Amino acid sequence: MLPEHREYATMEGMITHDDFRAFTQGRCGVIELTRSKALNSLTVDMIRGIDQALDLFEQDSSVDVIVIASSTERAFCAGGDVRWVRERDLDGDFEAGNTFFEEEYRLNSRMASFPKPLVALLNGVVMGGGFGISAHGSHRLVTSTTLGAMPEAAIGFVPDVGMSHVLTHLPVGKEIGEFIGLTGWRLSPADMLWTGLGTHLVENPASIVEELREDDIEQVLQRRTMPVEEAGESQLARHADFIREALSHDSWVDVEAALRDGVNNDELSEEFRSALKDQLDSANPTSQVAGFEMFERAAAVDVDTALRNELTVGTALRHQPNFAEGVRAVLVDKDRTATFDPAESSEVDAAAWRELLD
Repeated sequence: MLPEHREYATMEGMITHDDFRAFTQGRCGVIELTRSKALNSLTVDMIRGIDQALDLFEQDSSVDVIVIASSTERAFCAGGDVRWVRERDLDGDFEAGNTFFEEEYRLNSRMASFPKPLVALLNGVVMGGGFGISAHGSHRLVTSTTLGAMPEAAIGFVPDVGMSHVLTHLPVGKEIGEFIGLTGWRLSPADMLWTGLGTHLVENPASIVEELREDDIEQVLQRRTMPVEEAGESQLARHADFIREALSHDSWVDVEAALRDGVNNDELSEEFRSALKDQLDSANPTSQVAGFEMFERAAAVDVDTALRNELTVGTALRHQPNFAEGVRAVLVDKDRTATFDPAESSEVDAAAWRELLD
């Protein structure tokens, strides 16, 4: 069962809850995620609380900019609470999971068209739903600790929260975005900045919030942004030609074959080849085939259509044993020994997934 829908107590522009709080600080509205032990994995309460905070800040004419931050340096947000969804699914309560994702995706859609600047301070881990509450905003501030990923294929799911749209509309090209989403590539700070998933490199996010009390976001960033070169080398940029060529094929089966050829290509860096092999070996083949079809469609549609397709495909995947098995292996037992069926992407019917899409 989902928690009862309720309005959170507000007092003088402040919302408080065990897992988040929202408050005004000068000209800035702040949403702080405080579920640190779970790396700020989003619960239904958190999703609803963020939405209510956006209501508060949108209506407050004294608030010029909204900052979304974490109370811990370990993580901005590690995603949605799919362990909770898995438990409800195993109990036969698929409707609870359906409602969870529907509410999350409505929030993502709202953020994509929000009328005020949304600034995300991306300290630490940013995965899955963490991108859903940051990638649609206007500013995404990267630090030296930022680690991003869309690792859904490893849990028998697909990249969601509107990221099929975001990743296929990156300034560096849709092939790079598809690679990130379908392999679960772990994005370094340099990767984040090169792809455009991160907009600025900063050293001290806390000081930025303080300065936003009085100053315009662009003025603050002009003072606080560091040269992108200080983030180091982007492995994605270094291997962009290989990635674009591999992702130019018309089916995931052919794309995967090209990527696996790269694992044995000593012209590519050892770091890149090792990471690529690990990501390919740990993924659910059905997720990758379904995801590829979903990404190809997302490149040609708006964010709301992409979100609807993500919901349709994700719901279908949750009805397969691979989802429960993937979440078990990655997030419950953490042994990373998932057994997926089918075990090969060539055994997955791509047309069946394509037919689900708007």
